[in-house]
Amino acid sequence: MKVFEKTMPEIEAKLKTMSDFLKMEYLEECSKQKIDLTIKKFCNQELAKLYEARKMFPEAAKNMNSVAEMAVTYKDKVQAYMAEIGLWIKAGSYELADESLQKAVACCNAREREELKKTVIDVYKNQALAHEKANKNSNALRIYEKLLHMTSESEKLEIRKKILPLYKKLGKIHEYTVLNEQIGKAG
Repeated sequence: MKVFEKTMPEIEAKLKTMSDFLKMEYLEECSKQKIDLTIKKFCNQELAKLYEARKMFPEAAKNMNSVAEMAVTYKDKVQAYMAEIGLWIKAGSYELADESLQKAVACCNAREREELKKTVIDVYKNQALAHEKANKNSNALRIYEKLLHMTSESEKLEIRKKILPLYKKLGKIHEYTVLNEQIGKAG
């Protein structure tokens, strides 16, 4: 697809005439052009929204990473990285979410780092709950097991209590028994 538009209003007008899949193709081509950085950033943000709406989370996350790389201020970078982290978590790519978290943490001061980590833990918890509601128990279990390594000691008991019924549902009787004994000793 050829891209003849060079300004933001021209691109926005062209997008209004297209279906989602044509928008994706068009925006991909726009982002490859030698155009203003602001326009490239806009194209990647729009692509991320379109991909997320289609549950194409890895593609959406890659576009948010591009937005973060183009961001000028640290605040904008952190916001884009946080969106990317959420998308990687939805995609089930926790290692890539961790990499994005490290990039975001590098843009923050000490106080902001703690807030950022708490926010990411909340994102993980919300995704685990979404998996539980959708009966995707093994996905929820993976997240809760990851959270055990990320949370404070006071939160670990709460997470273990969430893991316990998942072990039972998934037929992990040995793990269920061991964890049940640990919780009994802790409680």
